[in-house]
Amino acid sequence: LRMLLSRITRIRPESAIFCSSSLIGIQRPMSNTTSHYKAHLDADSYENAYFYEPGAYMEHLVTLVSRRLKLETNDDIRRLLDIGGGTGNFTQALVDNHSNVEAIVVDPFLVDRCKSKDSDKVKFVQEPAEAFLKPPIPGKDWWRTMDYHQILMKEIVHHLKAKDRVKIFQRMQQEMAPLPSNNSKTPSILIMTRPQKDIDYPLWDAARKVWSENQPSSEEFSEELQQAGFVDIKVTVETYPCKILLSRWQSMVRKRFWSTFANFTDVELSEACTTIANEHTVDAGGNLYFEDRLVCISARKAPI
Repeated sequence: LRMLLSRITRIRPESAIFCSSSLIGIQRPMSNTTSHYKAHLDADSYENAYFYEPGAYMEHLVTLVSRRLKLETNDDIRRLLDIGGGTGNFTQALVDNHSNVEAIVVDPFLVDRCKSKDSDKVKFVQEPAEAFLKPPIPGKDWWRTMDYHQILMKEIVHHLKAKDRVKIFQRMQQEMAPLPSNNSKTPSILIMTRPQKDIDYPLWDAARKVWSENQPSSEEFSEELQQAGFVDIKVTVETYPCKILLSRWQSMVRKRFWSTFANFTDVELSEACTTIANEHTVDAGGNLYFEDRLVCISARKAPI
């Protein structure tokens, strides 16, 4: 798989992958965060699902998150929860770029190789986002009872059950501490997900239907954040031009690199790959071109 991912390139010089928080090889759709990652048995499987290769795309994401969370602001020490942060590689990149930021990676499936990376700047906690459905337990849930100022939910929120999201957001809003600078323009939470309908990925009709049925809209997330007590909710769509070999994209589809493809049999995916080849234009080198689109939703903790 690493060989497969390393062949993906972008219009920019460096190569990168753009997988969501989805598991390769799942045979059935997942209903929540914990079950979605159930088959992750080691750190390598996390990297296969979350990993972004060093290069232009990862730099783009680090810059995007830094800008939206205003991490470049010269505050006192700021603590960030990265919910569903996997191996913490992206989190570490954020921290490396901002000396005033500490982070806690919260993920339901962490193994010793991840936990051993604990440092003064980045710590790891093995919990799902659904932990916020209940009050924190003193001692056990130290990561929730110590001051944290911001939350990042990158490509994870669409895995949460609709009936749980408002309660999860509400408890997050109630527990987080005010930012050290008390800057009224700095967001407390940043959700990064993908559009429900306006996507440019080389898919086929049945896959687009599954995608739209399982991907909540930005309007839904915004309304839920408002119900949970967040204010100053802002939504933008950030784009990035992508280039990938058709053969590599087909291989990734067959291996179900996004959970959307878990709804299809091997035979259906093979037929879909033929459809992709017939319906999408490639250049002389066999490359597909499309636009990666990330929906960024930020909001602030309500003033006390």
